[in-house]
Amino acid sequence: MRALYRDHAGPLLGFVLHLVGGDRQRAEDVVQETLLRAWRHADQLDPNAGSLRPWLVTVARRIVIDGHRRAAARPPETD
Repeated sequence: MRALYRDHAGPLLGFVLHLVGGDRQRAEDVVQETLLRAWRHADQLDPNAGSLRPWLVTVARRIVIDGHRRAAARPPETD
């Protein structure tokens, strides 16, 4: 996990920052959730099959999309 974080967290954060419009806190949450999912599925990921970054980017993108869908499904907030 440490090697995964060291190798991929920085580039993944940059990618996610672009997806969330520069919201650093949201981007950090998405990266954390992405790496948590990688940890949960570590037995299914084969580090010898090539880079894990495409898988991580796909998971992060789907987390962001799900967040947008959740927000769109709620009625607008009022004062």
